[in-house]
Amino acid sequence: MRRERSWPAWAFALSALITLTTISVPAYAAPPSGGAGAATTASVSRLLEEMGALMDEVTILREQLATARLVAADATRELEELRQFIQDHEQLGNDFAQYRLVKAAAEEEAKIRVAEARRQQREAARQERLARYRAARADRDRANAESDRLDRYRRAGFGSIGMDVFTGRMAYAYQTVERDPARVDYDPFIGLYYRPSGPSVEIDYHKMTISGSVLNAAGAIRNIGVAITFFDERGNQVGGEIIQINNARPDVPYPFTSTVDMALNRPFASSSTYVLYADPIPETP
Repeated sequence: MRRERSWPAWAFALSALITLTTISVPAYAAPPSGGAGAATTASVSRLLEEMGALMDEVTILREQLATARLVAADATRELEELRQFIQDHEQLGNDFAQYRLVKAAAEEEAKIRVAEARRQQREAARQERLARYRAARADRDRANAESDRLDRYRRAGFGSIGMDVFTGRMAYAYQTVERDPARVDYDPFIGLYYRPSGPSVEIDYHKMTISGSVLNAAGAIRNIGVAITFFDERGNQVGGEIIQINNARPDVPYPFTSTVDMALNRPFASSSTYVLYADPIPETP
């Protein structure tokens, strides 16, 4: 392809500077004197007109320079294509038009691969968001199910002591020291339920009867051991008992009653109940 040859930008700028200097020097070579004011004004007007014409020429030259740069860019791109064609002609043949078609197809295929990679990235991000949503929903469902389970046991009168073991409300009782002993119920929050009157009535605080129930809330049959300890108002342990339930089936309450020896001559102040062990029974072959 044949192209017109154009001057570089610095040549146009240098030509404009020389022309401007040539025009400017005669106008200001000699200072005006006497009636030379009109001639000076005419010179300035002519100078301004010539400067305007030069600016128009500079604008035209800038447009030509921009066009030349575009043409040069096209030529450079075609030259690179020709160079690549020369390097690849042994594999793709000597048909330059066919080479450009093959190259365009390769570029289109590259674009398709990039688009597919981006699609896969978007799909992976979508799957990740979906997995997080499903995990959060599963956690929420498990939490709701656990809350419902605990609420069901609570309504039945059982409280959790850990390891999927629940206990019912405990009852504590003492006996009076007399020929016909009487039962005296005790609650650590409100005190004695009943205390016989009379100067000779005495309560035996050294022995206390406790009763309650243990429930296995796990899904397997287990052997369960529950410890119950009692303390005085200073936090000293004054008694304790271990309740053992063997072969405890799931969701079945197992009642118990036991007599505890107490190292105290008054009612206990507080108690603690916790699980010692909860071992699943191995399945027999």
